[in-house]
Formats: sequence, C-alpha cells, structure tokens
Amino acid sequence: MTSIHVVGIGLDGAASLTDQVKELVERATLLVGSERHLGYFPNHQGSQLVLGNFTDAIELIRKQLDGADHDTLIVVLVSGDPLFFGLGRLLLSQLPPSTLRFHPHVSAIQLAFSRIKVPWQDAKVISAHGRSMEQLIPALKQGVDKIAVLTDGTNTPEAIA
Repeated sequence: MTSIHVVGIGLDGAASLTDQVKELVERATLLVGSERHLGYFPNHQGSQLVLGNFTDAIELIRKQLDGADHDTLIVVLVSGDPLFFGLGRLLLSQLPPSTLRFHPHVSAIQLAFSRIKVPWQDAKVISAHGRSMEQLIPALKQGVDKIAVLTDGTNTPEAIA
C-alpha cells in the first residue's frame, strides 16, 4: 500500500530529524515541501514537488495514490507539528487517513513558550498564517492572559501590532 509520511521539521532543519525519519526521506519516491524544506535534501534521488498551491499538491498526491504500486513512498515536509494548525488537517480531510503517517516535531508555539520559560497549556493560540486575523480581536477583548499568534509574510508581528 502506498504510504504518505508527513514529516515535521524543526528549526535545525534536517539535523533535527531522527535517523529513521531521514531514511524515509531518502527512500521517498516523491518528496513534497516548500523550497526551504526541499533545500534541506539536495541529494534526494526521487521526484520533488514544491508545495505552493495546496489544492494542486493534494491533487497530484491523489493521482500518485491512484496510479501507484505498493512500493510508492510519498513524504510531505512541513514545519513543526503537522496536526497543529498545519497541513495535516487538510490532508486528513482530502486523503484516506489509512494512508497517512505523521512524524511531528516541536511546534513554533511550544518552542516560543519554552524559550521564555512559561507554561502554555492555558494559552489561546490563533493562527494568522495564511488566514485572517479576525480571531485576535475577540481574544484580546476577552482578556485572555496568554495569546500566541502564528504569523506569516503578510500577517507579520508588525502588521498585527
């Protein structure tokens, strides 16, 4: 059966991965990820797909699943934990869950709270990464003690401030 491994990468890039996960990446028939993530594996021998439009990428993965033999291994590279405001949710909604395996890494939120030495189980987490910031105002009005915001190139910390 074709398998899709969704690999979370930490701030240290490929060095942050276990040997087992690095081996999966090396064996991948198709390696999917951003240019930055694919750049961590310049010697990868299989096909590569730069992750731009998620809909197009999922359609290509679906075609790979439909026409694949049992030895096809697809690896999707993402940042941090793919199931924490990540691509994992979309993949689970669009592809057979039985084909998906997740290899999470530390999320940016976990890392940030760890660095400032603050427990975060009671934090309100909002993603403005590729989304609107409309959830931020109600959270601020509620007087939440801890708010963490995932940002992107458009919704930067400066834009939010």
